[in-house]
Amino acid sequence: MRIKRDQITGAVLILLGAVVFLMTTTFSTPITAAYPGPRMLPSIAAFGFAVCGLGILAESTLSKKEQKAYMAKAGWMRMGASLIIITAYIAAMTAAGYLIATPAALYVLTTMFAGGGSSTLKGRLLFSVAVAVIIYVIYVYAFGLTLPSGMLFE
Repeated sequence: MRIKRDQITGAVLILLGAVVFLMTTTFSTPITAAYPGPRMLPSIAAFGFAVCGLGILAESTLSKKEQKAYMAKAGWMRMGASLIIITAYIAAMTAAGYLIATPAALYVLTTMFAGGGSSTLKGRLLFSVAVAVIIYVIYVYAFGLTLPSGMLFE
């Protein structure tokens, strides 16, 4: 019997869930109803990883369908380009700050992945700016956190 790619993915997710859960047990703050503490969210994520991994593993094991090719050359090229763009985004955020680097990176990524879709230049620009502003408002005003302002604006 040949092992399918989804079976490996499911097993890795189950293992990841177990590892994350074991790592949360090292936190000294207990989970209580009044204060869930720093263990709660990673514990929920670990449970989610394990459940999703179990579902993927079971579905792949029970499925009789043949798997398609994983990714064509164009897909690998897009993935490499995405990694380069994200690396440039991190450098740009350090230099220019969140409010300049994020819309630019989002625009480049959405343009790259739009590839023949019906999205317009105006739509991608609006999306990029709106997402950056929404995230900024949530972090700065709702959470009271700061986002990088960049070395150019300090």
